[in-house]
Amino acid sequence: MNVLVFFSALLLSCSVELAHSFSSTSLRNQYRCALHRKSVARTVAVFLPQQTVTTSLYLSKDREYSREIRLREEAESPFRKVRFFLYAAILGGAFTSLAVSIARIAAGLSGVNTGLLEESTTNAAIDIGGIALFGFLFKRDADAQESRLKRAAKGAEFAKLAIRGSPALLDGAEGAASGQLAGKTAVTATLSSLRRGRGVDKRVVIAAAGKDTIREVLEEARALAEPLVLNDLVIVPVVYPQGTAPLGLDVDLLEQDCVALPAGGNWKAVINDEASEAVRQGVDITGEGFCIVLKKNGRVGQRTKGIYLDRMVGEVNERRAAGMDVSNI
Repeated sequence: MNVLVFFSALLLSCSVELAHSFSSTSLRNQYRCALHRKSVARTVAVFLPQQTVTTSLYLSKDREYSREIRLREEAESPFRKVRFFLYAAILGGAFTSLAVSIARIAAGLSGVNTGLLEESTTNAAIDIGGIALFGFLFKRDADAQESRLKRAAKGAEFAKLAIRGSPALLDGAEGAASGQLAGKTAVTATLSSLRRGRGVDKRVVIAAAGKDTIREVLEEARALAEPLVLNDLVIVPVVYPQGTAPLGLDVDLLEQDCVALPAGGNWKAVINDEASEAVRQGVDITGEGFCIVLKKNGRVGQRTKGIYLDRMVGEVNERRAAGMDVSNI
């Protein structure tokens, strides 16, 4: 009976998997449409650079994710629902078989059909083992789904953040908008426009710390301006806990091609969220600060304790000198 239940569930799940494979392209198309609608909204938002955009990809406080994020997760892992169905089918069959086996064991202990007692005991043990195994697999897959959803939501939050920089840095970026700041031309764009294939390919280094530490970081950025530009590194200084650009330095910084300033989006919430995790790991946010490095594909490449621009430049140079790929880091 256990074997029959297993193969019945497997046959049915294979049918669903085949149908799901034909629908995966449709899911990706839906996701691309959702991204297009979001990009239009972001393009409008950058014309108001100081406006704080608080739209979240979470629909409520209990981590209900938006349709866009769920479409992205499903496009990246199209067979997860099939596996969930398979787990449910096998677990349902195992629980049914276990109930029958327990009934037979009870009957055997009562003196009815005693010849089936040994077989029923073996079947019950198999069922319990199967329930434990597939329950574990279901839990692991569900945890992986939640982790992927969190990562996608975090990446989308970073993508919506707006920055302001020099025309030499941001001209040609997708959705960029020009404006005037203290008599100088500045260009505003979202971080998503710095991804590969969107006009400007850059590695974004978000440096968050107290005001004094940020001033030191900017002095280091001035000294390393040439190698930073050469290695496609853009420094975005964020003063913690305000989540804003360093005040009083805007005009001077906008003349540098390796520095961009926070200009719009929910910078404070995003940085405070990252800072909370850093504090749990023992980072002194105000004193030493932390960095979030976004790769050219928009994904978070690394998070560092402290802000060491010379080390970042050195790592890229070492990879280039060793003949390693530096276009995807």
